[in-house]
Amino acid sequence: MAFSSQSQSPELVRTLARRYAELVLVLVGLVPTVAIAYLYFFQDPALRFEHYSFHELVIGLSLLQSGFIAYVTWRCYLQAGEPFLRWLTLGFLGFTVIYCLHGVFTRHSHDDMSLFIIYGPAARVTIAACLLAGLIAQGRSAHPLAHRYQRRYWLAGLSAFAVIDVLVFTLASSSWGPMSRWVMEVSALCISVICALTIAARRTRSPLMTILALSLLYFAQSSLAFLLGSTWNHMWWLAHVVFATGFMALSYGVIQAFLTSGSFTAVFSLAELMEQIRMEKVRAEDALLKLQRAHQELETLAATDLLTGAASRREFEARAVAEVARVKRSGAPLSFVVIDLDHFKEINDRHGHRGGDEVLKAFVALVQKLMRPSDLIGRLGGEEFAIMLPDITHAGAAAEAERLRQRVEVETVLIAGTHIRFTVSLGVAQYGLDGDGYESVIEFADRRMYRAKQQGRNQVGVR
Repeated sequence: MAFSSQSQSPELVRTLARRYAELVLVLVGLVPTVAIAYLYFFQDPALRFEHYSFHELVIGLSLLQSGFIAYVTWRCYLQAGEPFLRWLTLGFLGFTVIYCLHGVFTRHSHDDMSLFIIYGPAARVTIAACLLAGLIAQGRSAHPLAHRYQRRYWLAGLSAFAVIDVLVFTLASSSWGPMSRWVMEVSALCISVICALTIAARRTRSPLMTILALSLLYFAQSSLAFLLGSTWNHMWWLAHVVFATGFMALSYGVIQAFLTSGSFTAVFSLAELMEQIRMEKVRAEDALLKLQRAHQELETLAATDLLTGAASRREFEARAVAEVARVKRSGAPLSFVVIDLDHFKEINDRHGHRGGDEVLKAFVALVQKLMRPSDLIGRLGGEEFAIMLPDITHAGAAAEAERLRQRVEVETVLIAGTHIRFTVSLGVAQYGLDGDGYESVIEFADRRMYRAKQQGRNQVGVR
């Protein structure tokens, strides 16, 4: 029980560690909500930071960043061919094309607030929609190499974004402008949340997809801040910071993909690589253990007579030679008994080979009941067996052989409703008295067994 608890403890710790890591990710993803709530309840509505040059500088840096990341993502797509990367490239590209007008119309905010403000949510809806399309396409086979370089696809994307710019301009110039801004911001928030939940539901192992999920949570919270804030107040600037943080995290993921495999969904963290190595080690150890067990089983099969369960001739002789070497050093007695079943051919002829096999198995089972743990029975061939008796003299071996003969004489084997009786002839020899090696001692025992058969069978030959 103690071993079981110890073996389960590391796995429990790993599970708890995973749950803690997931909790930390969720808390990090919701940090902006705390800042948004603080400003919502405690900010001074009169505090505003209306600085056109600073806003244009920030927008310009954002556009340079998004343009560069769009190019890097495109390079990743050319390398890996993932459909997701193509949609991610379009997302960055569309954000760049649409968001640039948010900066262009910065100084028109006093004259036409809708024209200035509406391009921000339009850019956020575009990148969120492209990410959702990419997640839907995730897992599909990579695009062929020739398909990746088709210009018409990218020109069609740029044309679509230019059309969106025109439509947004038209909406901003109409009475629907203020409402359109709210609709697009809510849409960006909802799509971002749907994307994040999709990644979480798939439980992807890619760390870059985890970064994407965090970025989407930040995008959603930035939209929430834009909805709660008003132009140029602190909530509005916080919304920009939150979105920029998510955007930088996503760009970091793209750079990591570019610097490693070029793939966004198949890049593994160090922890995951270590986990894979650990699992491979476990599988290797399991395979080695199975191999060792199989080797042991083969050794057992090689050492055991499959029919009777006695030691095979090879195993018996090896054990006997080793035992002879031991007693040669120690001087302890060692005896052998050679046994042959009487009239075994007649048993086979009368009851078939199955009957003969059952007799052999019954005989070995009987011997194993009478043997000591240190004794060994081996099948030398056919119906001939031998027993090794360590630490027993010739006289003791003769007594054991006689006891076995008497037990066999009253033994019966039931085959197909017929009781079969059989007897054995035995020969006894002792190392030292009858020979100075295994071969010579067993030859003495064998001769005495044959002499017992010649003298009428069912007896023990001792001289």
